[in-house]
Amino acid sequence: MNKAFKIVMLLLVIIICVSFFLPWVDVQSKVAGNISKFFINSKQSSLKTISGFQVPILANGPDAKLMIMIVKIFNPAVTDAHKKSWLIWSIPGLAVVLFLLVLFLDKNKWVNLGIGILGVSIFSGVTFKLLTTNMDKTVLNVVIGHGLWILLFAYLGIGIINLLAFCKLNFCKNK
Repeated sequence: MNKAFKIVMLLLVIIICVSFFLPWVDVQSKVAGNISKFFINSKQSSLKTISGFQVPILANGPDAKLMIMIVKIFNPAVTDAHKKSWLIWSIPGLAVVLFLLVLFLDKNKWVNLGIGILGVSIFSGVTFKLLTTNMDKTVLNVVIGHGLWILLFAYLGIGIINLLAFCKLNFCKNK
């Protein structure tokens, strides 16, 4: 594959790694949040701003109850959320692995197809879950932060450029 494709892929992986440390969710107390928004800005009324990196740390620390409540908003049937929370650190690792696959197996169209489908599926699945989950619960109001959206769009970008690479390798062969 050409050098520009690899550079774009590397930039998207770097974006994923950086956005992993940006705010993913802003947790606000519904009662305090509504009252305090009249007097102070919404940043000051939030209980906690959480990045992807912080999720397992908070789920296994003194703020574990708050973190488990947030996780249960997205998946009420989850068990052992504090143990499973460590898997979230695999998100930037997956992006690095995908980049290494592209770097070393860039001529294999099936690798491009698989990575393309995976990237688009991650974006589609998580976005669907976020948009269909009622995050305005009785006590907590969870607002999705820009870090998570940046990460999701970067995975979508990885998916799209790899699907384009698959099409190029499949249909635009040099004669």
